[in-house]
Amino acid sequence: MRTRRVLVGGVGALVAIGLVTGYVAADARGLVPGPFTTDAPWPEAEPFPTPTISTPLPAAAVLPSLDDSAPVPTAAGLADAVAALRARPEVGTPPGLIVVDAASGDVLADADAHAARLPASTTKVLTAAAAVSTLDLEATLPTTARLDGDTLYLVGGGDMALAAGAGDPSAVLGRAGLGDLADRTVAALQAAGTTSVALRFDDTLFDRTPRAQGWSEIDLSGGFVAPIQAMGIMLGVVDGQVRRDSTPSDTAAETFAQALRDRGIEVREGPSRSFVPDGATEVARVESAPLVDLLDLAMADSSNTLTEVFGRLVAVDAGLPATFEGAASGVLNAVANLGIDVTGTSLADTSGLSSLNRISPRLLADVLVKAATDPQLRPLVVALPVAGLEGTLAGRSLDDGLVRAKTGTLPSVVSLAGYTPTADGRLLVFAVIADGVPTAGSYAARLEIDAWVRSLTACGCS
Repeated sequence: MRTRRVLVGGVGALVAIGLVTGYVAADARGLVPGPFTTDAPWPEAEPFPTPTISTPLPAAAVLPSLDDSAPVPTAAGLADAVAALRARPEVGTPPGLIVVDAASGDVLADADAHAARLPASTTKVLTAAAAVSTLDLEATLPTTARLDGDTLYLVGGGDMALAAGAGDPSAVLGRAGLGDLADRTVAALQAAGTTSVALRFDDTLFDRTPRAQGWSEIDLSGGFVAPIQAMGIMLGVVDGQVRRDSTPSDTAAETFAQALRDRGIEVREGPSRSFVPDGATEVARVESAPLVDLLDLAMADSSNTLTEVFGRLVAVDAGLPATFEGAASGVLNAVANLGIDVTGTSLADTSGLSSLNRISPRLLADVLVKAATDPQLRPLVVALPVAGLEGTLAGRSLDDGLVRAKTGTLPSVVSLAGYTPTADGRLLVFAVIADGVPTAGSYAARLEIDAWVRSLTACGCS
């Protein structure tokens, strides 16, 4: 389980999280496996979860007070680095970018920041903000077995991270297991004297449209995402196969059916899809990891599948259809309800794979400034991966432990949005979207953007 949910108050404390994590990252060099790489020119596939240190330091040891009166960089002090980045041929078309003082919200650098651009996975910043502001992050996603006469229904509650067998109570992926659900179901059936059932499954919580507008076939065949359904095993990852499971709910139902048979229950019909009747009685359930842990994983590892699940949960909570369109509307509405201007933004998905998404660097920065100053949104800050330590920032050329940010990569896009303290101890919010990167040039563009962020971290530009 992740241990990154330290909730603190004030911008100074947020800076402290980054500063001290640097020492943790250094100490962890012998404990954490080699860093993930995001060098491929195609969109980022979800890597396996990066282990984190299992025992957090006491809050008093990791949250020393910092001086919120630290000098603020000046626009003139940042101008040369901004101009240099935008002129680099590696980034292609000059990127849009913005730098904001987190404490005051003052814009310190702005280059075409209001123009909506193709954002790639920095889209997940909006989805996370919507999830944090609307959902109960301590809630879990249930997968249940319900009985109506001698017909058994497997009902999906949105958990696409099920284990095929026994669940692992210490894990995020695979916390709930279909094997455990079968054990509990069989015990209930045997207690009732039932040895034979017809099996149905109800996955109607989410629409089953396999892909969003703006997704290409490579997004599915290349293993970057699975079809989003109301239940699935380990986010659709299939051993020995690049492509994700194309029918996650069906596979979960078949796995559950076989588990029942292995435990002595005859499955004489099915499994087949059907609505569960209102009068069906719940006989067993398993629960996912808490949403806060799932969100941490989704953001750290840039999990497209898991983030799309969050988009649908936001839609369900808002009473909207659990479709790609409903999720996109739910996310934008939730961000707007935070008092943030979303004018000019368009979403076709909530993970950032779609080529039709358009988000401005200014909007990303506005969300991150809000998260840095509003305790309600602090879980978004904590969910961002930390440079040099975890997820998609583990192998980036950034200052270890100081930068928290969300990455984004598509064939022509490199984006990055997050936080860094300056050398003077001032917290900055930054967002950059380069959406005209030369063909196969994402790695070189990433190096240039990382160098620019390092210049912010090193800044004594007051």
